[in-house]
Formats: sequence, structure tokens, C-alpha cells
Amino acid sequence: MSTQGRGTGDSIAAVADVAQMAYLARLFRFFGRTQCEGRSAVYAGLSAVVAEEPEVLGLLLRAPAEQRRPSLLFAAVNHLLRERRDHPLAAYYPIHGGAKPFDDGAPAAFRDFCRQHRDGLAELLAHRTTQTNEVRRCFALRMGLARVAAAWPGPLALLEIGASAGLNLRFDAYGYRVGDRQTRPEDGSPVVLSTTVRGDGPVDAVFRRPPHVPYRLGADLDPVDIADPEAARWLEAFIWPEQVAELRTLRAAIDVARRNPQPLVRADAVRDTARLIAEVPGRAPVVVFTASLLTYLDAEARSRFAAQLATAARDRPVAWLFTEGPGLLAGTNVITPLADPLRTTGELYAVGVSLRDAHSHHDELLALADPYLQWLAPARSPHDDFTWLASS
Repeated sequence: MSTQGRGTGDSIAAVADVAQMAYLARLFRFFGRTQCEGRSAVYAGLSAVVAEEPEVLGLLLRAPAEQRRPSLLFAAVNHLLRERRDHPLAAYYPIHGGAKPFDDGAPAAFRDFCRQHRDGLAELLAHRTTQTNEVRRCFALRMGLARVAAAWPGPLALLEIGASAGLNLRFDAYGYRVGDRQTRPEDGSPVVLSTTVRGDGPVDAVFRRPPHVPYRLGADLDPVDIADPEAARWLEAFIWPEQVAELRTLRAAIDVARRNPQPLVRADAVRDTARLIAEVPGRAPVVVFTASLLTYLDAEARSRFAAQLATAARDRPVAWLFTEGPGLLAGTNVITPLADPLRTTGELYAVGVSLRDAHSHHDELLALADPYLQWLAPARSPHDDFTWLASS
């Protein structure tokens, strides 16, 4: 190739990098505004900082395109900070013993940490993937399983797509608390999950005895082996700075899973879901659970995933139980009664179930919720459009 050709190629690459940096800046601003405000003062503040820092944004260009996410950068920093608690940045992270509120010193400490550990961060970003396992989303699983059991009594099989470490597969080992109501954890488990409720919709489904689920399988592109301490530490890195209680809960859930591990397989949601359903032994209905899976799929991939469910439902009953962004459900053949602007918002999730077999297809919205199930707004009726939540 000629020198002129190399120069042209370099120019094209430079333009692409500039465009990608601009996109990442917008992504961090959106993340800080929609996901962090009211939940993490540290990440809300740092998201605004990163959006104005080309040097820090440039670190994410080391990551595969599909992994260039605020959560991955912040997790990489958190992972390294765990072993470097003498750095001034740790003073802003309660999970690392810090107690300082976010102030003018935090941005400088963050920039300095990223500069000092540039190579370590680049290595993590290039080779690690986003891995979260928010066990509070088991509230959605409990609600959905109760609805499926009402439609299809008897044993159920559970297949979680995007299972990470598979902690949600042990949903029945955890206690659940809403207000002054609580279920007891199973087998002396220390894990008790809590959430708050908005509106006056019923939450009884959370407290019903779950159906018998003799078959459970988790599938993920990069499943987490919690028997590996380093893998467990990487999972912990996605806990946010102020989430001291959440870190304790995650560690307790990991301990529960280590005592009774559930099977995990490496699989692709858009290629392998129908096959995994077909391989479930027996004829029991299969519940496919996803939590934030659609966030990682583009429009074409979301449509292909839905097609996998439709294919499988020709041969046996399949329930898709989801907690996903409502705007991302477009193209998946799921119909919800949501009114605008809730239909397209990125600030909350829809909890619902899609019941499918060879002859029927029924969709039902069970609740709207915070993406991490910190609060839950149960539907007041099967056709609730949640206009009451939008105006509250």
C-alpha cells in the first residue's frame, strides 16, 4: 500500500474515532442523567466529568465496540481501586471505606487515578465484559412466575438468558421484603431482598409460594464462574460506590450459589435460545427470563431473539418473562398498553410476561420499575397503561 493510501486510511480512522468519542460523551451524559441521579452522586458527577475528558473517553476505544459503556469504565476503575484504597479517589467510595461527599476534589482524583493506572484500565477494558447480577430483579421473577403458574399450573422449567453468574436462578433461596411484609429465606440463607412500591397495585404475587421449578439453566455469552475468586471480584466491581448494603447482599448471594450452584452454559441469545429450550427435558412449559438483555442487542438482534422464542413455542409452551426497557420491546412482537411517554422512556423498565404456544400468544404488563428494581409499581389491572405513574 502506498504512503498516500496509509495517510487516507489514518484520516478515516481518526474521523471515526472523533465520531465515536462524541457518541461516548453523549452516552455518559445520558447515563448520568437517567441512571445515576438520585442513585449515585459519585457516578452522576463522574459521568459529567468523563463526558468532557477525551483522555478518559479514549480508554474506552480499547474495548470492543459493543462493550463501550459507562458501566464498564466505572467497573474497571472500581476493580483497581479495591486494591489501591490509599488513593484519594477511594475517599469518595463508601464501599471502600470512604466517607467524603462528592465535591470539587472528586473529578481531579478520578482523572489522576485514570492517568496513574491507564495501562491497567486499558487491559481490563480490552478483555473484560460488562457483567452484572442484580439479584433484586428476582422480584420481577417472582411476580412473573406467579402469573405463569396461574396460566399453566404444574412444574415449570426456568431458562435465564444473560444469566451472568446465575444468582437469579436461586430466587427461592432468598427472602423478600416489601414494607412490613416479608418472606423467610430458605435453608437459613442470609439474603433478604427489599424494594418499595409505588401506587396501589397488588404485590401479593411476590409473597405466593413459587411454583415447582425442577429444571434451571443459565446461559450467557461469558458466564461468570463464582468458584473463581477473581471472577467474583469482577462481578463485585459493578456495585456502585454508595451501595454498601448491595455489596453485602451480592456477596451473600454468591455464598448461597456456591453452596448450591446452578448449571451455566456459554450461549448466544440470538442464535441458541430455541435450541436451549428444545433441549429442556420433559414437556413442562419453559420460562425464559431476561433482565436488561435487550440493552445489549441492536434492533435486528432483538428481532432475531424474539424469533427464537416464536420458533420454540411451536413445539411447547414458552413464557418470556422480562424486565426490560419498554422502548426496546419494539420489534419483539410484545404488545403493551403503555401510553407515551412511558412507552419510549429509558428511565424505567417494564416487567411483563409473554405466554406463547402453537395456537396462542398473550402479553401482559405486570409492573413498571426502576431498572434495578429499587421500586416497583404493580399494574392495577391487566390493561393498565400507567398514565397514573407518568403524572405522579
